Amino acid sequence: MIKKTRSVKFSKLYKKWYFILIIAFFLTLIINLISSFPFLVDIEKKVLDYRFILDPTVAKADTNILIIAIDDSSLDFFSENGISWPWPRSFYGHVVNFLTRAEVRSVLFDMQFYEKDIEREETTAEETDDMFAEAIRANGNVYLGSQMLHDANKINSKVYNFARQTRITDLPAYNGIRAPIEPFLLSTKSIGIINTEPDNDGLIRRVGLHFNLNDNYFSQIAYGVWLDQNNSLKTDNIPVDKDGNYLLNWYGVDAFKTYPFKAVIASASAVMNNADPILQPDLFKDKNVIIGATAAGLYDLKSNSYSKIMPGMEIWATALSNYINSDFITVVPNWNNFLITFVTIFLILYLISNYLQKKANFYILIILLGIILLNFAFWKYYRIQFNFTQQILGIIIAYLLINTYSYFLEGKSRREIRKIFTRYLHDDVIKQLEEDPKKVYLGGKEIEATVVYTDIYNFTTLSETKTPSELVQDLNEYFKEIIDYIFQFNGLLDKYTGDGIMALFGAPIERSEHALLACRAAYSHKELQRKLKDKTNLSAVEELHLKTRIGINSGPLVAGNIGGEKRMDYTAIGDTVNLAARLEGVNKIYQTNIIISENTYYQVKEEFICRELDSLKVKGKTIPTRIYEIIDKKQEIDNPQKYKWISNYEKALKLYREKDWQQAGEVFQELSEDPYNDSASKVMFTRCLYLLEYPPKEWDGVIKLDVK
Repeated sequence: MIKKTRSVKFSKLYKKWYFILIIAFFLTLIINLISSFPFLVDIEKKVLDYRFILDPTVAKADTNILIIAIDDSSLDFFSENGISWPWPRSFYGHVVNFLTRAEVRSVLFDMQFYEKDIEREETTAEETDDMFAEAIRANGNVYLGSQMLHDANKINSKVYNFARQTRITDLPAYNGIRAPIEPFLLSTKSIGIINTEPDNDGLIRRVGLHFNLNDNYFSQIAYGVWLDQNNSLKTDNIPVDKDGNYLLNWYGVDAFKTYPFKAVIASASAVMNNADPILQPDLFKDKNVIIGATAAGLYDLKSNSYSKIMPGMEIWATALSNYINSDFITVVPNWNNFLITFVTIFLILYLISNYLQKKANFYILIILLGIILLNFAFWKYYRIQFNFTQQILGIIIAYLLINTYSYFLEGKSRREIRKIFTRYLHDDVIKQLEEDPKKVYLGGKEIEATVVYTDIYNFTTLSETKTPSELVQDLNEYFKEIIDYIFQFNGLLDKYTGDGIMALFGAPIERSEHALLACRAAYSHKELQRKLKDKTNLSAVEELHLKTRIGINSGPLVAGNIGGEKRMDYTAIGDTVNLAARLEGVNKIYQTNIIISENTYYQVKEEFICRELDSLKVKGKTIPTRIYEIIDKKQEIDNPQKYKWISNYEKALKLYREKDWQQAGEVFQELSEDPYNDSASKVMFTRCLYLLEYPPKEWDGVIKLDVK
């Protein structure tokens, strides 16, 4: 009776506003603490990404910042004229001279010139470097990119001439620097650091303002330009976090006007010859010009909130525009987030405790919508970032806690609580990793899995008519579609490899059917290619799919969260991975789309029709491997005679290995013509002709790949 009385009294107490206030305060303390956990910090980063996506501000980007892009079309243009990459340094000098005549405000090179130019037949390295150095000197406002290194190297003492004063001194020290060669150091206005450190999801969100080299401080390239143009650190009101990093305020896709390098250098030549230039010099007057690479093959592509493939120059264009126009993000202090979360939790607890459930839920929905709208409004109009994750977490935990508490005190249904929890369950991978974090090893774990590599054949030619922004848009759509095939069969996207991807099957959750899943994903894409072959007027993205090549290999590999404390990625390493990458490239030799290894073939041969293509030995390996092409799915064959020609190919391959190149060539020639038109047979026929004319001294029937 006494216990029952106490229970009744307590059930009344927990509905009192002052008791709820105390509970809300302590609950907010807990939520404020757990909001700093890496998992929730990553969620808030994603919320920030969605803020940018929902509210792009392209119109606010500074129109006095221009980009000159070394794109694929520029590379191809010079290549067609007999000039291969890397270009002579005199090219950059030519462009800088043109910009000098145009009276640009500054020129930033998001490039590194830490070695002398290469020797050429028509010019020496000293000549081309001197031409570039003289152009830099004549301009007077050129900034050259440099990279800080953790490993010590020999540092030219003249580098220290560019050290600056800074209000941020508690920075981690670097031990070396990859700086421009001395002729450029003596000519440039300043050097600028171009180091970027992506977050653990690979996206660039913050950049450092200063970098510590042996207690000397060097500015990030865009920040250095802004400092020089403001002439004083006294105007430095740029917000940074506790590590001295600046949070970039992205503007959106195509925020900055971009010109291809070939158009600029053609205009420079036209001006020198008193002809009409493609680009008028007035376009560059009083502009801050950033020069760098956007070509996929030059590996200066980054990822941000808007795009998985972004030219690195857009980081510095965005940063400089932010500095010039004070387009800063205001990250509200922690006490402010604490107060908002506290008030929200108090309201949730009070409503559930004192109102009927339907009415309380209606009011809570209003609160939730209000929180969302207020966060978005402050972001849209003032670029103020509240910790949205903490606020929503407060709503969720408070709602779940008070409903659970009410269940025990007032007999509410357990099924309702379970329904609430199920809304927040993650997929099977995340659930298992959360239940047992030890499954993710810092150094990795050896498992049996299948690796898939994709690439786009002749990508440079396909993209030569595209602007950088169009190319990025096409690639984004292409990646979205091809990754859908990976996810459809429980694959893991490991990384982007320029214009291709690497995917894993059988990791991080081990699956015995990993090879089948990988081949099913590849075959699904092959079916798409078959449809596209019969279609006219292909779109740019469809062209990319039609030119996709895939390499697949199965075997032991090391997979896991590999890296250091500051940067870890889930990835895989080992010979199995390397061979998969090689097989993707081997498609080019045999004019095929999907090549699988011998290990993979034995695991999928019951489901797929495959034909053995050849035997090859990759560089660094002594044991050859047989390679196979996926032709079709067995269950989808309506005519048993449809692929009878495969046995003829196998017969020719046997003759070929037995050095009977005459008979093998006759069979291969027959298969390469109507009605078969087999591309691989045509390749083998050509090889037989060569072997007949130039028979080798030793023959084992194995092709050796001399390149990686």
